[in-house]
Amino acid sequence: MRMMLKLLASAVICAGLTGTAVAQEKEIPNLVGVWKGKTLAVHIGANPYRVADGNGVQFPTNEIEFTYDITEQHDKRFAGKSSGGKFSETIIGMLAPDGHTAVMLDDDGQYAMTLVDPNTIDMCYHHLYPTTKVVACWQIKRTP
Repeated sequence: MRMMLKLLASAVICAGLTGTAVAQEKEIPNLVGVWKGKTLAVHIGANPYRVADGNGVQFPTNEIEFTYDITEQHDKRFAGKSSGGKFSETIIGMLAPDGHTAVMLDDDGQYAMTLVDPNTIDMCYHHLYPTTKVVACWQIKRTP
């Protein structure tokens, strides 16, 4: 009986390792290109993209269009520029091991991203500083 359990455990471990190897060989999505999308935000305090209209939590009704120009990708790592209105920032990021979620940074904040399909990304941005906070979520699409 003990021998059977050892054989079964070995088979399960081998199957798991084989599954891991197959998962790691999955093709890495190509993110290079220009991506665009519009978003609303909730914020406290002023930031480069939004002015504060008084104190406290702000719920501005104007959408801002952002452009992400990913110019370079090395395996799961990528970089480029983002812009919204008259501001431009450097972006860097990396795909997670699952190949469809990612983390990205700009000059002052962080993004959590999910690839919906090869040309669509759901993303949420946030930054937290003593005098300003921002949260925004939206979808960007690769431009032709």
